Amino acid sequence: MENERDRLEQVYQARRALASRYRLDNPGNRFNFETLCEGMNRRLHELWPIPAGKKILDLGAGELFWGDQFVAMGIKRDDYVGLDLLVWRLQNGRASGRDYQAVAASAAELPFETATFDVISQFTMMTSVLDDALRRRIAAEMIRVLKPGGYILWYDFRYNNPSNPNVRGIRRAELESLFPGLPANLQTITLLPPLARKLGLPLLKFFYACPILRSHYLAWIGPKG
Repeated sequence: MENERDRLEQVYQARRALASRYRLDNPGNRFNFETLCEGMNRRLHELWPIPAGKKILDLGAGELFWGDQFVAMGIKRDDYVGLDLLVWRLQNGRASGRDYQAVAASAAELPFETATFDVISQFTMMTSVLDDALRRRIAAEMIRVLKPGGYILWYDFRYNNPSNPNVRGIRRAELESLFPGLPANLQTITLLPPLARKLGLPLLKFFYACPILRSHYLAWIGPKG
């Protein structure tokens, strides 16, 4: 685990230098972000028309960015918990004014009781985990702390990125194998980011209509029995 922590420390420190690449003032980044939030919000309210009172654990929460989005969707501020292996990422989020509950721990050894959360989310965390056994341990922990009737919210790459050896895509078959017995409602989403960042709105909508150009899955996995 220490080796994995050290690897991720190097990866995320290097990503800090690339932060401007992901700014939401880029039309392509904004388009992908809004498409994702719309899809999440629609499904969340289909499952729970009034989501207030539902508890969310966000794995790989980083700077707690998604806490703001969940609150905007109707989740109570105190019901969001962000967890990350790297404490400095959580500290940066707190320093930016995001005063959510935050826990520095491994997603493979979650410090919570069984059946604690209604939703467990992960946004592009699992593809950063390259070890298959570790992926399975994390998935098992996600299931353990999920309440009966709860869902895993998954947003991650379905393709490998040939320019980034620090991530490995997760296709449908592997995703389903990580959560045996739980139905998975999957949709392809997110126009390939390197392409999207070069386009304006009319072309973004045009290319987004082609499913093969959507690089991620948005999935709601559950309900847990």
